[in-house]
Amino acid sequence: MRFVKSARLAAVALAAASGVALAIAPANAATTPLKSVSCDRSDTTQLQFEGFISAFPLGCYKGSGDLDVNVKNAMYGRAGDHSGYVLFADGTKVSFTKGGHISPPAGWKTVVHIHTN
Repeated sequence: MRFVKSARLAAVALAAASGVALAIAPANAATTPLKSVSCDRSDTTQLQFEGFISAFPLGCYKGSGDLDVNVKNAMYGRAGDHSGYVLFADGTKVSFTKGGHISPPAGWKTVVHIHTN
């Protein structure tokens, strides 16, 4: 009988600890993982990369996290609702903030990694 009572108390303690852990989880814990999406120029929430005089964006992304990509000849980017950084093939790292712009130094470059918060 004593073992059953101890097991019940342990189960109650575990359930309580789980509830506390969920209560202190970061606000963005339930966000969508960073992924490529269909480009929509009118969607100002997307992270978009454009090339030199391109009629359409080269790549568009939504969500949070890390993603390896291969966006060639990116000359300009719009952060949309995202903040984070991009890495270019030459090792250059450029940070961006929500609503900001992404400009690789010295012309256009290939984006190889995106991190969004």
